[in-house]
Amino acid sequence: MTIFSAGQTGARGHPDSGTNVTFPALVYLGMRLITTLALFAFPLFAQALDLSVTGDAEIQVTPDRVRLSLGVETRDKLLAQARLRNDSGVKTVLAAVRAIGVDSSDIQTDFMKVDMRYQNGDGTTVDYYIVEKTISVTLKNVSRFEDLLNAVLDAGANHIYDVDFTTTELRKHRDEARALAAKAALEKARDLAATAGMNLIEKPVGISTSSYGGGSWYGRFRNGSFISQNVYQNASGPTSSGSIALGKISVTASVGMTFHLQ
Repeated sequence: MTIFSAGQTGARGHPDSGTNVTFPALVYLGMRLITTLALFAFPLFAQALDLSVTGDAEIQVTPDRVRLSLGVETRDKLLAQARLRNDSGVKTVLAAVRAIGVDSSDIQTDFMKVDMRYQNGDGTTVDYYIVEKTISVTLKNVSRFEDLLNAVLDAGANHIYDVDFTTTELRKHRDEARALAAKAALEKARDLAATAGMNLIEKPVGISTSSYGGGSWYGRFRNGSFISQNVYQNASGPTSSGSIALGKISVTASVGMTFHLQ
């Protein structure tokens, strides 16, 4: 097949010799053009490499609040007597808490339970009744925590469920930890790119973050007993002349970043 252009004809009526192109030649030229464009475009796609890193940071903070969860339990063969004794015990404990200087707005009755035990496990004849109240106390002067603990135990509290140390500046410390985590992520990305012999485009194309911490427990109620769990201790933290060291609580943050590499 021959394709003729609309050029001028020669002396013998034939078209100019430079204007005719065969169809296979057009196909060949088209394929060469596509191949050439693909070869130039491939390095551009190959350069679109991503690096994802995660930076972590932890800040140790001195607590300025403590929440103590305690309980008063009484037992008697008569429910009315168990309840009266419990009411009396709770009033004594509350008076001891207020004597430490805790405001009434920081004291709350959390939970009340009435139970019974049967003779010989037959489930029909009651042996005695159990009445229990749980009290939550928030102490704003953490230096008096041991005084509070001793006072409630002396007043008749017979359960300590948990002790939660916290900070009122949690948002501030989380922001600080997050900034440190972001810095750590950027430094990690730079180090990895340099080690790989590549250039890092330092404007991230993706960012994710998470923060947690800000509280610590000395113990938890497990299977009917109190289990001790010490918090992190720091040599530069406050010291105590008593048997309880306040230590510090941990505020942590994690920041993930994704960068382009060249």
